[in-house]
Amino acid sequence: MEPIYARCDKSCGHNFYVQHFKEDKLHNTIEKTYFNCPNCGQEYVCFYTDEEVRKLLKRQRELQRKLKWMTDDAEVKALLIELEGIRAATKERMDAIKQEAEKQHE
Repeated sequence: MEPIYARCDKSCGHNFYVQHFKEDKLHNTIEKTYFNCPNCGQEYVCFYTDEEVRKLLKRQRELQRKLKWMTDDAEVKALLIELEGIRAATKERMDAIKQEAEKQHE
């Protein structure tokens, strides 16, 4: 993974590169992906997933790989429509999981 440049804008202002993300299993099948500021330890949550989201993301990767090799315009269009639907469903589910997870940790 290519390092990501970050700044601790919630606490100490330290600039750093994120090279690895951490994952914690919260409850049931929900996983939190995050990183910490190496200077002060401030946590930054990237996203939450559950089994449904992980399946949607897997399907999205499969379709994107398939799209690279497609040449028929009608098939490409149909695949792009399916991909857009999967992206929308993924975002909707991830937003719901985030609300649920953050409500439980208040």
